[in-house]
Amino acid sequence: MKLEKLFRRSVELGIDADPRDKKYIQKLLKKHADRQKKLEGKEKDYFDEERTWNPYSDTRILYGTGQEDIRRLMVGIDIETPEILLADRLRGMGEKIDAILIHHPEGRALADLEKVMPLQADVYHAAGVPLNQTEHLLRPRMERIWRSIHADNILRTERTAELLDIPIFTCHTVTDNLVWRFIEKTICKKTFDDLGEIITALHGIQEYDYYARKGSPAFIVHGSGSSRPGKVVATEFTGGTNGPEELVEKQAAAGVGTILAMHFTEKEVEVGRAHHVNLIQCNHMASDALGINILLDALSKEEKKLDVLPVSGFIRVKR
Repeated sequence: MKLEKLFRRSVELGIDADPRDKKYIQKLLKKHADRQKKLEGKEKDYFDEERTWNPYSDTRILYGTGQEDIRRLMVGIDIETPEILLADRLRGMGEKIDAILIHHPEGRALADLEKVMPLQADVYHAAGVPLNQTEHLLRPRMERIWRSIHADNILRTERTAELLDIPIFTCHTVTDNLVWRFIEKTICKKTFDDLGEIITALHGIQEYDYYARKGSPAFIVHGSGSSRPGKVVATEFTGGTNGPEELVEKQAAAGVGTILAMHFTEKEVEVGRAHHVNLIQCNHMASDALGINILLDALSKEEKKLDVLPVSGFIRVKR
């Protein structure tokens, strides 16, 4: 499969699992396309054409023509210059690596991270928080994320791949959408008597089991093993990064009893305790690995010879 085809299929799979309605996503893409037609000068030069078909600004090909034949991917959760040097070294030793798939965004994909955050509004809306409240609270958080990333040296990884001529692409919100949908169906939609049963169910998933055996299990941040869950939601799995801490309080007001997250900020924990919301932290790397595995399973059905070299916290589990 050509890199471009594999990448575009990945985006399609992310859209299929998106918390938002497909028609709404298509409207957003059309708005970008319509806006492009009206731009002139530097605004036209700076316009990101990929936004006319790919709704995920943190998911893109960082280096490569798109015409490369892909049979073997090196896949990792965090890939920076050291991991690309590892790929080059392995290639020199005879290891076949056609391209690198990164989960956490780098380069241009990292520069635009805050642009995927609006989808959080639909995740919280499903949990009972009104859209207007979420969107109002998200804006200042998005601005803080943009200012923070703007100061970073974001192009190092991208440039290293270019110098070593190794195609590289990111799939961040795509795989986060996939793990969010999986947890929604596997955990949130089922009935549990207490939080302890939820932890047991999480550790029944191979990626979480693996990390638990390595000393990094899913755990209860607030509440106890005997606490009854109430309404369970997975509102901290997709949408770029953590949302505003105030949304924990909004979820409590909406009747949420237990929040599942890849990780919580300290402020979120404080707010959760103050409003008596149970908090369960699912291992971050295990969650990312789960989302990537779901993506690779789908791609492998179309590219039967697709092979994977797991690195940087990723473990390959086939379903």
